[in-house]
Amino acid sequence: MKAKHIVFILIIVFLGVASSSYAQRRVINTPRRTVVQGPRGTVVYKKRPVVRSVRRLHRNAVVIRYRNVPYHYYGGVFYVARNGVYVQTAPPAGIRIAALPAGYMRVVVGPSVFFYAGGIFYTLDEASKEYVVADPPVGAVVNQLPSDAVEIEIDGKPFMEYNDIIYKQVDIEKTGYEVVGKLDS
Repeated sequence: MKAKHIVFILIIVFLGVASSSYAQRRVINTPRRTVVQGPRGTVVYKKRPVVRSVRRLHRNAVVIRYRNVPYHYYGGVFYVARNGVYVQTAPPAGIRIAALPAGYMRVVVGPSVFFYAGGIFYTLDEASKEYVVADPPVGAVVNQLPSDAVEIEIDGKPFMEYNDIIYKQVDIEKTGYEVVGKLDS
């Protein structure tokens, strides 16, 4: 009977260690690059992603509550309050704004029309006439990425990353960037 208990405990411990090892993420920082090893593979950042923050927002910034989180929006940029400063953040899909930021471009992917500005994709909700932040459509090609997009390497191949969206450089008439997927955080 005692042997059965010991075997049972060993099985539970082994299963707990095995299952938690798959969910772990390991980050290795070196002066020249950052390597993130996760359950889906290894991503190498050539330079560290920049986290932008400000102490005060523009007085015309709008507060948009989404799922009980206040997002501050001004000039096409979303911020969240953290530790006394406002940190630039990627907006969640579904958040709505009244007007598109300056410099947006229209992107057609299959039968769907998207609007792209500052690394964010939007769709138009015809009923409310508001623009809704959308998940980036795989296959969409944009002509430029925000200046703080970073070079990454996945399986030895070069890509660009911005807001956890992976882009590859393509040459169709002129250089552009195609959405190829999303990083798992």
